[in-house]
Parts: sequence; C-alpha cells; structure tokens
Amino acid sequence: MENETLISRRTWLGATSMAATAGLTGLYYTTASSAPVKTPPLSAEEIAAIESAIGKKGTYNEGQAVHTIALPRSDLKIAIKSENVPVSFGFGGWVSIKKTVDGKSAVLMSDTVLLLHTRF
Repeated sequence: MENETLISRRTWLGATSMAATAGLTGLYYTTASSAPVKTPPLSAEEIAAIESAIGKKGTYNEGQAVHTIALPRSDLKIAIKSENVPVSFGFGGWVSIKKTVDGKSAVLMSDTVLLLHTRF
C-alpha cells in the first residue's frame, strides 16, 4: 500500500460533477437557437373577426404582431382613504391576441379587475 493513491469520495464526486457540468454547458451552447423566430401577422379579416366577437375596436401592433383591445371598467367606484381613484389608474382591463409561431393557432392574454363578489 506504499504507492497506492487513495481518492476520497468527496474528491471523486466533485471531479465528476465538474466534468458533467462542463459537458452539459457545451451542449447547451451548441443547441441554442441564434435567430429569433418571427410570429406571423394577423390578417385584416382575423382582426375584424376578433373585434366582432368581443364587440369593441382595438389596436394592432405590427412590430409585435399582436392585437390589443382595452376593456375599461366604468362600473367601478374605487376610493382610498375617502379619495376617489380614477379607473384609468390600473383598474381597467385588456385582451390581446397573437398567432403562434406555426400560424395554426393563437394565444389570448388578458388582465381584468375582479371584485370580491364576482361569480363565474
């Protein structure tokens, strides 16, 4: 046992985890996409159908290929310390629609204000 080199379990685990991390890091960089994928735009007919279904007009952002419709809440009366707060201070809602990258379906995103007694 004079010339025998012993490797501790801790040293062996550290070396193998570092080697695995280095290998996986290299794999990540070789498989990552370098060019962003553009979303196909909504057509005028699709925008008209969206606005007809919701019953309100919206705005189309060509740079992001997304159609957004504001949904203001005129029924809310908000007060903080007896001071009325305008609904435009974040108590309105919106809905946005965007095509998926393959162009076969769409994604709907929205935000709305619900009250404690709201039921679905």
